[in-house]
Amino acid sequence: MGEIMIDLLQGFIGLVFIIIAAIAVYIGAVVQEESRKGKRIPLFWEKDSYLRVTKRKVFDKSDIKYRDGDNT
Repeated sequence: MGEIMIDLLQGFIGLVFIIIAAIAVYIGAVVQEESRKGKRIPLFWEKDSYLRVTKRKVFDKSDIKYRDGDNT
């Protein structure tokens, strides 16, 4: 029973280490690409990233403010 717990703990620690290493590699790749392109690239957990694409607002004609001279 004790050996099984040790094996599970070792597997968990190994998984945590792999996840941390993968995040470090990802950040390094983003930093390298930013320096190559010369512009900012958001990380996947930031607001403007490709994973957090916001939906476009549905067009509502009543939101438009018309002024004199508009050809409508």
